[in-house]
Amino acid sequence: MTFTVRPIAPSDLAVVNTIGEEKHWALTSAPSGTVRLAGEDRDPAFAYLCTKGDTVLGWVYGAHRPPESGYNAVDRIIVASQHRNRGVARALVTHVLTAFPNTEMLMAAWEPDLVAFYNALGFREDDDGNMTNKP
Repeated sequence: MTFTVRPIAPSDLAVVNTIGEEKHWALTSAPSGTVRLAGEDRDPAFAYLCTKGDTVLGWVYGAHRPPESGYNAVDRIIVASQHRNRGVARALVTHVLTAFPNTEMLMAAWEPDLVAFYNALGFREDDDGNMTNKP
């Protein structure tokens, strides 16, 4: 299946948040014109939307942790329930890794039952219990 992955614009928030609500996560527009997680003060390192045609399938959001640390955290990967297990999350994470090829990525909110998925994307559990793409 071919997907389009692009930055989330403030005009996308209404449809993006219909997906996020099922997981109780929402994005909002920041004064800078970017989008960020509701309740978050920092602008994101990235916020991408995955679509097929005009259909929004899912989104991914991440931030610097902390900005001077040199790594980013994938805070949320949200896929609409009817589009799960079709490669949407893989497309989103692959896009993030391609966009930040020399930056360590940590999965901030990873689920133990998805370890095989993260491993297939090149992540491993480090000594601190994080999923990281750093060798």
